[in-house]
Amino acid sequence: MVECRSGDSKLDAAVEGWLRHDKNPVTRNEVLSDISNSKWHKLKKTMLKRQKFGTAGLRGCMAAGYMCMNDVVVLQTAQGLCSYLQKVCNQSQLNNGIVVGFDGRHNSQRFAELTTKVFVSASIPVHLFSKVCPTPFVSFGTILFGAAAGIMVTASHNPKTDNGYKVYWSNGSQVIGPHDDNILEEIWTCLSIPDDHWNIEEIRNHELVSDCYEEVTVQYLQYIRSSLHDDVLEDNKNAAIDIVYSAMHGVGYESVVKAFEEANLKAPISVKEQQDPDPEFPTVQFPNPEERECLELSKELAEKNNVKLVLVNDPDADRLAVAEYDFESKSWKVFSGNEMGSLLGWWILKQHAKHGAVQDEDEIFLLASFVSSRMLKAIAKGKAQFVETLTGFKWMGNTTLLLMQQDKIPLFAFEEAIGYMCSPRVPDKDGVSAAVHVASLASNLYSKGSSLERQLQALYAEYGYHVCRNSYFLVHEPSITTKIFSRIRNYHGPGVYPKKVGSSEVVFVNDFTCGVKIPEPTNGECHLRVLGTGLDQDYTNGEMIHFQCSNGLSVTLRTSGTEPKLKYYSELVCDAPTIK
Repeated sequence: MVECRSGDSKLDAAVEGWLRHDKNPVTRNEVLSDISNSKWHKLKKTMLKRQKFGTAGLRGCMAAGYMCMNDVVVLQTAQGLCSYLQKVCNQSQLNNGIVVGFDGRHNSQRFAELTTKVFVSASIPVHLFSKVCPTPFVSFGTILFGAAAGIMVTASHNPKTDNGYKVYWSNGSQVIGPHDDNILEEIWTCLSIPDDHWNIEEIRNHELVSDCYEEVTVQYLQYIRSSLHDDVLEDNKNAAIDIVYSAMHGVGYESVVKAFEEANLKAPISVKEQQDPDPEFPTVQFPNPEERECLELSKELAEKNNVKLVLVNDPDADRLAVAEYDFESKSWKVFSGNEMGSLLGWWILKQHAKHGAVQDEDEIFLLASFVSSRMLKAIAKGKAQFVETLTGFKWMGNTTLLLMQQDKIPLFAFEEAIGYMCSPRVPDKDGVSAAVHVASLASNLYSKGSSLERQLQALYAEYGYHVCRNSYFLVHEPSITTKIFSRIRNYHGPGVYPKKVGSSEVVFVNDFTCGVKIPEPTNGECHLRVLGTGLDQDYTNGEMIHFQCSNGLSVTLRTSGTEPKLKYYSELVCDAPTIK
């Protein structure tokens, strides 16, 4: 038995416990090397705490330690989840099994198969995708099979060194409280890893393992077609617009091509260099389509082929970037998530107004995260209710399902980080269906001689000009983040927050983390209350402070739940300038 002698008894116990569990030679040797080289600071960071479920489940660097993604963390998480499901689910749900999918990152398939081994060892069936799949397919499949839970192994758009573990509840939405905290508590009782859980050589031949790729794909494509009205299908066919598409070295290409066919859209022109899954993401520094560099190959291909519209998924195909070329100015418009969320929300609401059986504005709902633009709220006025949730689609997805339980009609949800839910059939962000709906909207507009940019300007003219500026700072040291927010909370003295943002006077502060509101809202200032939004409970997801100014400017600062980022969001609403 290897001994760890760091001088810190807690660290020694954690490291020695790790070595008792870990049978993976790569991560085991990493820890042994750290001990030999006295890398106590590194070991304290990785060994003394466990990851919590953030805005997108577990996510971290692939390395040794409880704060990272590795075999031990995956096995213990799967064991804890399995044990918890056995306690809270009825036998019928357990008999329906769980759904497990994975993306094309390093170790994703291995993590999926280790998870599968844990569940079949507990006599719980597993619907395991035989190859990489889009993240929304796991949400859809969980509902399709009536499964007890769904698990997607993905780190979405994170750097290539990362991986993640997204857990869906039986309703097809990501887990929220109390389940997420209860699962973490259960993991602590399931730390010992049976030797047999490491053996996955014959896992796909196990009698309780079935390949669900084909069935989920077929059913999902049927859903895509049914989500489009006949006139949209006809418009798509007649318009036959050309579109350049990139899967960003991820899993989206095959599914998007099939979805376009179901929607009567022309097969997209693919960026070949980024078409197939590649865990190295060789053409980009970060595989995040929010980063402008990720669109460069797509734009080059579009210009070469005289194509106006570019669609780019992130590597797990749950988000979508959109860009449009103006042949007159020879320039590109890259749409923000707020802009595209407003366009898509307007389009889907318009389709419902044209075809929906229920038109009562009190029964129809549009959703967005708190840090997203309020333009969708202006669009919804008089036609639908608008609901805000905490950041993260787990909140919008669960709120969507709660609304459906009340026989309401949630049409659309979006977040500023280019995530869109175009139907409650997938109560999560879905970059495949979003691609279909953007392409359908563009087909409609292009056939009329208009464009996405012109329609956006028309919406500004009607609903007010919403100017948003969002970005982030990379902050790798948590202590620095703590100092920044402490300074904000004591800006003019102890407990006194900033009185101005630039030259704009602050009239309201909402410190989500500390539960402080200045001034306290009166009864007359209450907004629409919907349970399950996350805004109806204490905030426990890091730091978040919101400022509202007298001139209509709003500014929010928060820490990311998936990356070492300090993010800021700002919006100013004013009358639109005259469009010539």
